[in-house]
Amino acid sequence: MTARERLIQEIDQAPDFLVEEVLDFLLFSKARRIQQTYSETQKYLRPYALCAGEFIVPSNFNDPLPDEILRDFES
Repeated sequence: MTARERLIQEIDQAPDFLVEEVLDFLLFSKARRIQQTYSETQKYLRPYALCAGEFIVPSNFNDPLPDEILRDFES
């Protein structure tokens, strides 16, 4: 008898409150497995400098912002 068959047999004999608890655990376990699989695919960083040469930082990048722009931040 497979584990699935044994589980179904036990569920058939279990009271409803226990079946609900087992269902909650099963759904939690499935969701956690999906989350782990998703996390594993997200571990890899994107390659460095994908947009190299597409944007050039202007020479005045670190200069203070003009007063009219600063006022927008203060209001």
